[in-house]
Parts: sequence; C-alpha cells; structure tokens
Amino acid sequence: LKLSSRETFVESCVLSHVGCCGRSPTASMPEDEDEPELVIAEPAEGAGPTHEPFSFNLLSTVQSQQSSNGLRHNDHLRYRQYCSRRLRRLYNVLKFKHGKGRYKQAPFPADFTDVRFLEVPLASAERAWSYGVQLKADNANAASVNAQWRHHSINRFGKAVKWAKFLEQVCKIHADQRTQMEAEAYTAYLEGVYLAEKEDWKEAHGKIVRCRKVCEYLSLASGPNESAFLKAKASELEPLLRECKYNLGLPADDDDEDKKPAAASAPRDALGLRYRGQGLAIPSDRIKDKLFKCLEFVSDVKVTTEVQEGNAVIEKYGKISVEFGDVMKDIHGEMIKVGADGQTSEWKMLEAFARQHSLSMNLERNLVLLWNHLLKLEPLEDMSTTEARRSCKPEEGMRFCDMLKSDLEGLTEMPEPSEKISSLLTAYVAIVVNCRCLFLALCYTSFGKVLEGAALLDMLHARMDDASLGEGLDDPLGRLHPLFELIYEGMPTRVAKWRCRGLAQMCSGSKAKAKSLEVGGEQRPPGGAQRPGGLADAKSFAAFPPSFRDIPCKPLLFDLAFPLIVQPDIEALLLQTRGKSDESQKGLLGKVAGGVGAVAGGLGSRLSGLWGGRK
Repeated sequence: LKLSSRETFVESCVLSHVGCCGRSPTASMPEDEDEPELVIAEPAEGAGPTHEPFSFNLLSTVQSQQSSNGLRHNDHLRYRQYCSRRLRRLYNVLKFKHGKGRYKQAPFPADFTDVRFLEVPLASAERAWSYGVQLKADNANAASVNAQWRHHSINRFGKAVKWAKFLEQVCKIHADQRTQMEAEAYTAYLEGVYLAEKEDWKEAHGKIVRCRKVCEYLSLASGPNESAFLKAKASELEPLLRECKYNLGLPADDDDEDKKPAAASAPRDALGLRYRGQGLAIPSDRIKDKLFKCLEFVSDVKVTTEVQEGNAVIEKYGKISVEFGDVMKDIHGEMIKVGADGQTSEWKMLEAFARQHSLSMNLERNLVLLWNHLLKLEPLEDMSTTEARRSCKPEEGMRFCDMLKSDLEGLTEMPEPSEKISSLLTAYVAIVVNCRCLFLALCYTSFGKVLEGAALLDMLHARMDDASLGEGLDDPLGRLHPLFELIYEGMPTRVAKWRCRGLAQMCSGSKAKAKSLEVGGEQRPPGGAQRPGGLADAKSFAAFPPSFRDIPCKPLLFDLAFPLIVQPDIEALLLQTRGKSDESQKGLLGKVAGGVGAVAGGLGSRLSGLWGGRK
C-alpha cells in the first residue's frame, strides 16, 4: 500500500476497522448528509387505507416538542438531538428498520394502523430545520461569515422542505381534512423559510402569506385553546413578512388581500340575519335549523332584576349554551370540509354570528349571577361575621367578575369591529374591574385586614367617575346594556357605604386597642418603640417553609466580544528572555571552566612536588 500522507494512513486504518467489525457508523440515517428519499410502497390495485382517517394535531405537537426540548431558550442543538432520539425510538417501536449493518432503504408502508407513522417524516423535517437554524446562528455569531456554513444551512432547509412535502403527501392519503390543512400550513412555512434564505423574496412572501391564511382560518374553526395557539402562530410570521416586503419594495403597512375586511353587503339571507351590518348566507339547511332553534331559546329567556337562585339561573342558560356548542361544532366541521379556498367569507361571518350570540348569552348569565350577588350584599353591614359570609361570599363575586372579563375580551377579538362597539366594551370592562376591586376589598375586610380593604376602597372611590356608559347596541349585545346600567348606577353608593364602614371599623379598632393597653397597665418605652419581644421581633421571623419564587431555567451566555480580542505581540519579550538566557549560559560555562582549571593546577603542583621529593 503506497500512502501519500499521514492523513491517508489514518483514514485507511479507520475504514479497515469499520470493515472488520462489520458495523457502519452510518447504519441509521445521518443527520448532516443528504439522506435517501423516502418512497411509498406501491399499494395493491384498488386497495386503499384500511383505517379511518387519522386525526393528528400536527402544529400543536410541534409546538409542545419544541418548547419542551430546548427551543424555549433557542437551543437548537438540543432540539436536533431530541429529534434524532425520537426518530430512533419511532423506528424501533414501529419496526420500521433500515438494515442491521449498512444502511438499507426501506419503503414507507402504503397502509398502516398506527398514527405514529406520521411522526417519522415530521421528526425528520424538524431535525433538518433545527440543524439549518443552528448553522445559521453559528454563522451569525462567528467573526466572519462562512460561506460553507451558509451553503450547508440552505441545504438543510431544503431537506426539511422535502420531508414536509412527503408528510403532506402521506396526510392526504391517511389523515382527515383538518390534519391535511395543518400539514399544508407547515409545508408552506418551511418553504417560505427556505426561499427567504435563498433570497427569493417574491416566492417566499407568497408562501408565508399562504401559511398565515391557513392558520387564521383554522383558528376560526377551532375551540378556544387551539384558536389562541393558532392566532399566536400566525402573529409569529409578521417579522418574516416584513422582511420580504422590505426586500420587495412594498410598504410595511400594505396589507394582503386575504386580511382586508370585506365590504358591507346587502342582506343575502331571506330571513334577515345580520352580523354587525352585514347580511348572512347559511349554505347548510341543517345548520340553519339548529341556529334558529337556538335563537328561539334566546328569545324565550327574560332578564329580571329580582334575586334568583344560582342553580335556576345556571340551568336556564345551560340549555342554551349546550345548543350553541353543538351549532359551533357543526359550523367548524363544515368550515374544515370547505377549506381555506372555498366560500370562506360566508362561513367566517356565520361563525362570528354564532360565536357572538354564544358569548353574549354567557355574559348575560354571569351578569345575572353578579347582580344577584350584589343584591345579597345590600342588607349586610359587617363582612367579618360568619352569618355574613354564609349569605354572601366576596370570593364568589370575584370569580363572576373574572368570567365576565374573559368573555368581554373574547367579544373584543371578534371580526368586523367598530369604534362604537370597542368603546362600549371598554366601558363594560371598566365596570367589571371596579366590581372586582370592591369584592377584593371585602375579602380583605372579612379576613381581618381592615387597612388593606380601606386602601382599596379609597382608591375605588376616587376613580368612580372615570367610567361612563353610552347608548346600547343592537341585539345580542343590546340585551347586556340594562344590566350593566344597573350595576354602574349602584356602584358609587355601594363603594361609599363600605368605605365609611371600613374607616369606622379602623377607628373603633384603634380605640379598643388603646383602651386595652390602659386597662392592662402596659406602657410603651419612650419614642413609641415596641417592647422587646413584641411586633418588632415578630416581623423579623422568616416564614417556613419559604414561598415559591421564579428562578431562571438554564441561562445561556454568549461571549460576542471574544472573537474580537487581539492577541498581544510577545516577540520583543521572547528576544529579551533569549538574550538573558544566552548570557547566563556563557557566565556559567566560564565559571565551570575556571573551576576545572584551578582544580587541575592544584593537582599538578602536588604531583610534581611528590615526584621531586623522591629524587
């Protein structure tokens, strides 16, 4: 074997060791090289999937895995390692192996009954994407841009796009319509990132806009939790959209066609259903029947200002809430079937109409419960007694206020807002916040914290004139206005009454304390200081066990100035040290030679004297 260098020899030794052991270090798919393309096995003629379409929450799964494995701290290396381990576990549990030694390509099964097969291309796409982001971040933190790293990161993003397209292809065969739309949004996002890295801004802008459109459409056709997550996902695309618009020369405030509000149109439904001035069209007769049934239930409910039992109120409005929940599920199902490219405007208006009625009825129920609680509060004079807390608990009022605030925030996020609706909803929120402050002050008072309760009531009394109510709106929001007016008009009297009671309780408490000190014969030291062992010492005691506090989780430190540090020039110091060492060596050799000469001279004189004496 003729070797040209030491590196060639080492490489040949490593290859020979691998060949002797019979195991390849790349028996599994390598994560830093181009993997072979996955292909779907050819199904039998006329044979389709033997299972029902899978329902796989793709976007929420990706979000939970990313936040749990490093991306909360932008640690893409840790997330890439997690994806590799996840992929290995999936291969083992699904028995989707690729050879025992050398890598052997295995076709993706044409039919399967385990939904985890959909996670194989997803984990591969996430691994390639995280590797690309890691290389991009390392290149940005380096002292100079490395063209090889940039090329490698672009290749990784391209590999992530290929895996995402494969995932979308598999979902079209084995998954339901919603999963297909989530796979489409995921693929569009990765394609937008890949094209932006290649500086193809026009195509990248189109892909990101498509991803945002699908995410917003899915947020409308989802429940409250998933809707909030998808809206946040759509808002995360704004920085990338601004970058594309900047490079394309488009104005930053130039909105896209899919986000422009539709113009007001004439009523399209023969029965006159309108949502904030726009006519509604209901394509499905089944949904129309259910919706009108719900509206009949709403019209049968009458609001009264008398005290009602809480269970009766909940039962009365509970039936309406269940009916509206069924209608919303049917509307969301039809929206998913139609897709983001169908009659989206009609379904969006219909969904907003049903959601507004549902939230309005929830608001009305909570308002009735809050009004009943305020009426129970009227005959009470002292909240610290057991009888008072048995008839009216302040913490229940706080809970009603929290539910009202949550429902009002949901109404503010409805489509087609107007200045009049926004201002009135803001006034409603201010009234609810004032009610909550009142109940919080009563909670402090009932537990003996009179000073805190008096401070809250004093602040609340000072801001009573800040909120103002205007005219009411059309139904269903118009049903809420009379109840809010009742609460608003009675709040100044209630706050002033409980504020005076709190101040009187503070004065009586201080007088009783002073009298008890006089009767007991206790005297304070001069200057009003506490006696030893009193409250001053008690305040120094620490609570045990200590309360929980937030601590930073795995902080990351990046030394960005380290590559810019210039090494000092030490050549002059080396020359000086070398000169001194040479001189010291010369002096040492001279001393040694002189000493050897002296010793030799002394020995010679003695030997000559010895031989001369013998003669």
